[in-house]
Amino acid sequence: MNRFTLRAVRTFVTVAECGTISVAAERLGRSQGSVSTTISDFEEQVGLQLFVRKPAKGLALTPSGELVALEARGLLAHADEFETIAGALGNAVEGDLMVGCFTNLAPVVFANIMGSFSARYPSIRIHIEIGDQEEILQGLKSGRIETALTFDLGLSDQFQAVHMAELPAFVVLPEQHRLAGRRAVQLSELAAEPMILMDLPHTREYFLSLFYALGLEPNIRFRSSSFEAVRTLVGNGLGYSILNLKTASSITYDGSRIVTVPLEDGVRPLKVVLVTLKRIAKRRLTMTFQDFVRGFLATWSRGQTRSEADAAD
Repeated sequence: MNRFTLRAVRTFVTVAECGTISVAAERLGRSQGSVSTTISDFEEQVGLQLFVRKPAKGLALTPSGELVALEARGLLAHADEFETIAGALGNAVEGDLMVGCFTNLAPVVFANIMGSFSARYPSIRIHIEIGDQEEILQGLKSGRIETALTFDLGLSDQFQAVHMAELPAFVVLPEQHRLAGRRAVQLSELAAEPMILMDLPHTREYFLSLFYALGLEPNIRFRSSSFEAVRTLVGNGLGYSILNLKTASSITYDGSRIVTVPLEDGVRPLKVVLVTLKRIAKRRLTMTFQDFVRGFLATWSRGQTRSEADAAD
């Protein structure tokens, strides 16, 4: 049976993050010799080579070391939470939680979630990492983030996705477009017109698949990885777009106006999910955040699915 201590695990994680014994020792307030001995003993106890020693370049994790580091971060997070709970039974949950968020969700709804969550749970400190789908999933795999609010795109079996909301695709049109006053449109009515594609990993494939499923080929004029740039290009009459997220205002950053119209084609909606790694046990903090977000998005998503014509009635 391995008998390494939490101190040894924390030392290992610190060295993995710092990349050198000297920097890790300074952060831990210990001598370099002590840190080096702890790492050697820890490798012997787990029976694996965790680092590759590179003269004058510090230490690099081996493939086995990367896996152990991921598990070690989870162990330390649980240990910290246990210490907090044991020292304050009956009090509100507290501690630090690193949360990822898909870049387009961040300005549309995530900031609102964070404001409401922080007001309700002031003792939980949320640290935020925002990125595209590839960046979010890599952050989860590396242990940099513990859970992430994103879409159900490109998820492998190593991830667990808890359903939060479902968002249908809709057309984004310039205010003066010939179809702007319609209650719904079909993609076939727009396929020949210039399209502005939301161009992010996995997202672009989703939007293109809506056309391909109907035997259509979009006429892509512009591509952008910026949600607001797509809206502004549409507002300036340079084409139409397909999105799943509506902002509170139809006015873009430069003052141009857009209109959103539902699709009649029965295309696949996007699911908003809260993602974690399957093999990492969920902490109490994570479950508290998950339950709060599910309740918040249940109400918010109803407003997202209303057409502008319905909202005006």
